[in-house]
Amino acid sequence: MSVNLITAGIVNPTAFSVDRVRVQVAAFLKIPFRQIERIECWQHQIWVKFVEGRGKFISYRHLPLWVEQGIVAINNCQNRTSLDELGEILRTEREWYDTKAKPETLEKWREAWVKQSHHLREEEERLKPIRAHQEAGRQWLQAWGHVLQCCSESISLEELAPEIKRQAEAFADLPDILQGIDAVWQQRWQELNQASA
Repeated sequence: MSVNLITAGIVNPTAFSVDRVRVQVAAFLKIPFRQIERIECWQHQIWVKFVEGRGKFISYRHLPLWVEQGIVAINNCQNRTSLDELGEILRTEREWYDTKAKPETLEKWREAWVKQSHHLREEEERLKPIRAHQEAGRQWLQAWGHVLQCCSESISLEELAPEIKRQAEAFADLPDILQGIDAVWQQRWQELNQASA
């Protein structure tokens, strides 16, 4: 079975407003609203019960609501990987629209996808120096952790404290790193004091 917006768990039709679906179904069928007796939002299609007794199944894809859900899903992508995965799902959706000759739907999704892709690329560029700084902080903490483990006396640990404090100023904006180095230093201090007791 091919993956689409429903099977991927991106869209849950049972959460749609039945009143909104009813309005959009009436507009799609070009019938007065009052001719629809009941609407049932099934997992993969809509059951429309008409006042005169007959019924009809309609695909969610005929409704503007479906297009909106695709755009919401695109805008909710927080990274390139999730956007690319959604792009693959939308390609599956495209097959349905291609057979129904509804290129305007695909164009709306394409525009939203390109816009989100551009936004994520800008965000990645903006965050690149921040992430590099965070990684430098993690490496600094790891290196000092190794150095502190090599200290065999509390006096040598005390001698390193001013240098650690001086270097830590470069990571003043990273409280996790500062707390981490303090915790490592304190732990080693306790270990050495217990060993000498």
